[in-house]
Amino acid sequence: MSKRKQQALLLLSGQPQIYAITAISFYLMFTYFGYSLEFTSTIILLASTIRFLFYLTRAPKPVLEEYSIRKRFKRLIEDEGKTLLTLTAVLFLANMPLLPSDLIWAIAINIVGQTAGLFLSNQILKFLKINRYCTGQKNVLIIGTGKNAKKACDAVLDSPESESTLAGFLDYKKNSLWRYRDIPLIGHPDELAGLISHTQIDLIIVAAENGDISKTDAVFETAEKMGIAICYAPDLYHPTISKARPAFINSMPVMLYRAVPDDQMKLFVKQLIDRIGALIGVVVFSPVMFCIALAIKIEDGGDIFFKQIRSGLNGRQFHLFKFRTMCSDAEAKKAELTAMNEMSGPVFKITNDPRVTKVGKLLRKTSLDELPQFFNVLVGNMSLVGPRPPLPKEVAEYQNWQHRRLSVKPGVTCTWQVSGRNNIDFEEWMKLDLDYIDNWSLWNDTKIILKTVPAVLKGSGAS
Repeated sequence: MSKRKQQALLLLSGQPQIYAITAISFYLMFTYFGYSLEFTSTIILLASTIRFLFYLTRAPKPVLEEYSIRKRFKRLIEDEGKTLLTLTAVLFLANMPLLPSDLIWAIAINIVGQTAGLFLSNQILKFLKINRYCTGQKNVLIIGTGKNAKKACDAVLDSPESESTLAGFLDYKKNSLWRYRDIPLIGHPDELAGLISHTQIDLIIVAAENGDISKTDAVFETAEKMGIAICYAPDLYHPTISKARPAFINSMPVMLYRAVPDDQMKLFVKQLIDRIGALIGVVVFSPVMFCIALAIKIEDGGDIFFKQIRSGLNGRQFHLFKFRTMCSDAEAKKAELTAMNEMSGPVFKITNDPRVTKVGKLLRKTSLDELPQFFNVLVGNMSLVGPRPPLPKEVAEYQNWQHRRLSVKPGVTCTWQVSGRNNIDFEEWMKLDLDYIDNWSLWNDTKIILKTVPAVLKGSGAS
């Protein structure tokens, strides 16, 4: 991203946004209550001047460290309180003709607008942070223990705003209890595939010494197959799937290779669509969800929701929610039905599963049991569109190339849902998910959502 675009986004998320929201809020409310344009303009000018004076007297903080909603909301309340109390006092002393009720309404609308602007600013600053630091991911692994590796470690540890944690070092030569800045040596690079399979790794930094450069091809191939971002300087690796772009860890130049979509602006838009779409889904389907909950409770008196641990982005585990469609002891009976599994690979599915309740059959046929996953999208564990989140025990049986489907956030629907679902075998399912990742676009997401509706109505491949 160009410096001019970054400055424009920072401007949008800073004081100009606050002044604009205040001006719009006061203008709308005072115009609605019939105050003159001259009077309204005077109030807006007073409020902006008071706010600017408070801004000048406040100790500055780096803007990219101010993305926390909790911290910024606390500051928002403090600033609004001081500004509005001072404005009220000025209006009272100047004996300006303004009804207290009208001022309260204007203040309320302003606070609602400032809160909405706060969430927008938070998303903008998160986007800038990810775009600026290739270690925007949480868990980082370093290959090497020499000078370059230590420099990479310093760069990560000295960039607290990137919110990254170093999982440890892997090295070709050392095998002792070696540590640097309290970050331990945890193994050999040949163990990388197993480490990714059993640990949440978001980024690998290859910082091996010159003598070990020829050995790093296997590291890149493993990371690419399993969908983990990897960076290295200089450009010595020629990927077949990943796309390379220059990035920085603090001030250290590297090349970042990602086998997943990396257009930060489009991903930012996708995230906004996810949250807005999920919120709309919860509101629109709330009467339906209430009726479903009532039907489940009436049928057998058991739990309404089925909660299950699934593997999300890069294997990070979370609780997925569905409406319960099986009898309460379904998991205990699963071992008895293993021989009836109709899916290849590690996935377990039966067309006429005897554990499914009467209400559950209807919910599965219409896919209404998936509605609670809107809440998973709202909290950020899932996206509206993306590969379905697998069980951890299924992930443990993945081949390396299949692990790459975990390199993007899982979704409520994807290509598999609109292409036959249970009528497609496991390997073809995995290929569909990887094809979705390799050809991802906002337009493709839109088409999948539009195709999901008729697929759900027809009950294609559902069981």
